[in-house]
Amino acid sequence: MRRGEPVRGVWLALPSVESARLMARMPADWLVVDVEHAPVGAETMTRMVATIADARGPAPLVRLASPGVENVKRALDAGAWGVIGPMVNTRAEAEAFVAAAKFPPVGQRSFGSAWAGLAFDVAAPDYLRIANEQTIAMVQIENRAALDHLDAICGVPGLDGVFVGPVDLAISLGLGPDSDSRDPAFRQALDEILRAARAAGLPAGIYCSSPEAAAERLEQGFVMVNVATDVAVLSQGVRDRLA
Repeated sequence: MRRGEPVRGVWLALPSVESARLMARMPADWLVVDVEHAPVGAETMTRMVATIADARGPAPLVRLASPGVENVKRALDAGAWGVIGPMVNTRAEAEAFVAAAKFPPVGQRSFGSAWAGLAFDVAAPDYLRIANEQTIAMVQIENRAALDHLDAICGVPGLDGVFVGPVDLAISLGLGPDSDSRDPAFRQALDEILRAARAAGLPAGIYCSSPEAAAERLEQGFVMVNVATDVAVLSQGVRDRLA
């Protein structure tokens, strides 16, 4: 992502270690365990992250229920290689999120997990040394309120990227819940997010409804895209078989 190269992933909403184990063998760059809008509890998230990390394939990421300290700590201490904090609308919120995700002197994350280092196959002291550089803290831009603070948010030291939640962004702009909206206001919002991210030297990601949408977003300038969601692929696969 730092080189601007595309990274493709899969969205995991099924609260299933077995499903995560299967997906961890796919040739994706990352898998995100969705704790915000999926019925995934802390223990299940921990086991899913460990299963993905142990496969030594896609990077295990977690989209948090909220960007609070407790949620950040649980995910990173479980061994997540990165966290996505939803509904961040101001610089202060972004600063608090980064502080929770990074060890001093960058942030205020506390140290003590016996499992976090296992995800990188290193001992605890080595994890403390590498974690700030090797774990990703991304804020999710998904509300029109954030559009007035994009430069301030992207300028937060220690922030590793921004990720667009297109459905909530569209809703906040008074549009329907369409992640692929062609409305000019929605397109302008995406352009503004990309501009602010580029100006700050940050990679930008976005949730995509399909591989076709992902390809379009890559052309638009995003570098982190999901090409599938486990729930959608499962449902559509069964429909196809029934048909």
